[in-house]
Amino acid sequence: NHPAQAQKQQATMASTSDDSSLSFRFRGRDVPVTFHPSVGRNVASMAIESKPFQDWVSNMSRVDGNRAMEVHDVEVQSVDMFGPRVGFVKIKSNCTLRDGKEHHTEHRLPGICLLRGDAVGILVALSCVDDGETYSLLVEQPRVPIGDVSTLELPAGMIDAGSGTIKGVAAKEMEEECGIQVRETDLVDLTALAYANDKETSGNKFPAIYPSPGGCDEAIRLMYLKKSVTKKEMDNMRNRLGGLREEGEIIVLRVVRMDDVWRLCPDAKALCALFLLKQLQSSGMIPASN
Repeated sequence: NHPAQAQKQQATMASTSDDSSLSFRFRGRDVPVTFHPSVGRNVASMAIESKPFQDWVSNMSRVDGNRAMEVHDVEVQSVDMFGPRVGFVKIKSNCTLRDGKEHHTEHRLPGICLLRGDAVGILVALSCVDDGETYSLLVEQPRVPIGDVSTLELPAGMIDAGSGTIKGVAAKEMEEECGIQVRETDLVDLTALAYANDKETSGNKFPAIYPSPGGCDEAIRLMYLKKSVTKKEMDNMRNRLGGLREEGEIIVLRVVRMDDVWRLCPDAKALCALFLLKQLQSSGMIPASN
């Protein structure tokens, strides 16, 4: 097994004689876990067994040359449940850097993390056969964290445990948010193309983009979809309502010129997808006609 995968499999809860104590395995040792009283032991134990937490432990176990991070203890500060499963986990970890033979125990690394897991975003190019122009399909929805009632973004969704392949999740989101059925084979994985087999990064070191690596683990895979449409089909997409109301999604579809996306859309997913697409086309990895 790959060391990171083996570590991930070890990231399971362990109890001591004290019923309130929790821990997880990290490099062959138990790392103690405490939790805020508002969280409670049962929810905290679910949190450290959840996919976001186990993925974090797996990532923390990686070694880059002679450099590695050590985890000494973790506090689970809050947990957001999505029905019966763990959604988001906020932790405060006590971590240090080991650099070769030198272990910088006196320097604590910033260790507050929001663990929310992976996601996928889709850059859609609508090639209109009637006017020869290329348009993009964006979703407009209220976003409470930034206080905006009409934020334009790429169609996107979270990748949950057991939700299937990355492209399968992307296809599902296209149908849920945009009402468009696509096949997995129609999707081009921009992030995989950009970072796979890169000699400078020792292979696929970056399987996704990280919008806020200083505080959040969210890793976003970016897909590209090109679809030929008529003007009538495109007009039918404009202002269409989408999303799952039972999940609080209030989505309106917006069709904009592809050349205008960077000016109209502040979404980091969209800007990164546009950049990767341009770079992959200029390097010949995606035909410029696409």
